[in-house]
Amino acid sequence: MLLKVLRRRSPLYFILIPIIALLLWLDAFQNPVSLADYSGQMPLYQSILCILNCNALYLNILGFLIILLISYSLIQLNEQFIFIKQRTDLPSGLFILIASCATLANGMHPALISALFLLLSLKSIFKIYHGNKSITSSFDAGLLIGLASLFYLPTSLFLIWFVWSLIILGSFRLREFLGGLIGFITPLFFIVCWYFWQGNLNQFIEHSKMIFSQNDHLIAFSMSQILFWIFLAILSLISIFFTIWGFEEKRVRSRKYLIIIVALFITTIASGFLFPSAILAQAIIAAVPLSYILSYFFVMNRNTKVSEILFAVLLASCILISLIK
Repeated sequence: MLLKVLRRRSPLYFILIPIIALLLWLDAFQNPVSLADYSGQMPLYQSILCILNCNALYLNILGFLIILLISYSLIQLNEQFIFIKQRTDLPSGLFILIASCATLANGMHPALISALFLLLSLKSIFKIYHGNKSITSSFDAGLLIGLASLFYLPTSLFLIWFVWSLIILGSFRLREFLGGLIGFITPLFFIVCWYFWQGNLNQFIEHSKMIFSQNDHLIAFSMSQILFWIFLAILSLISIFFTIWGFEEKRVRSRKYLIIIVALFITTIASGFLFPSAILAQAIIAAVPLSYILSYFFVMNRNTKVSEILFAVLLASCILISLIK
């Protein structure tokens, strides 16, 4: 019954979402800590740290606002492309729960900004399909991934996801590929030129190498967190299987969009294996595609009893993990 109510469209979501997010982020405001040191960050995130004077509270307020922006953007994207046949606000709530509870702490992290840019790049990729401006959309997608990497460098690996998406869409042509590649290189080119002009190009290269090899501070797992992640992993596998091979008939366009979302999630997991120390960042980014994947399962699954039980367990687990972490 709870899932039946929450998966519908309701104006109350626009009130409930900030309240739920605020409750989950209370500790981040009461006991603010820095999740990312200045010395180990990319140039654009260092600029934000400078503007906010590395104040942990101000940074967490910014992170909270980005969380809300992503959650509302998730709804808008499905409204525009309708890959989940039933209009629903559920992805918004699931994103906040996963991003806030699956991570080891709440607060501002450069991966949050990268997650926002990846969501925007997802929108650009969707526009490529049967679009009259496929080259422009490809350029925009590459540009957004390039900007995301200037906040959190491992996001540059998602250029592979962009190529994968072109293949899924059947739009892997030289012009779309080059458009995305040029878009990706553009912000990096300007940053490299800036450092070269300042005479610090070698320093920037060495700094980038250090970021790829550094360890995050938050690497301790409690038993409750491990159990929660195991349940979330099992639920994710069930939802991915249902999304790709589910019994619901889907339009060709919707099916391609959903596979691209699954590909984004798989790329995030693969990135986590390449950088196991950056588990916090990967969990934040993975929450974007996972919120859609889980929403599709909960909304479109005809076995409502199973959906209700799994959703109740997920909700209870999120509440418990937020109370005891």
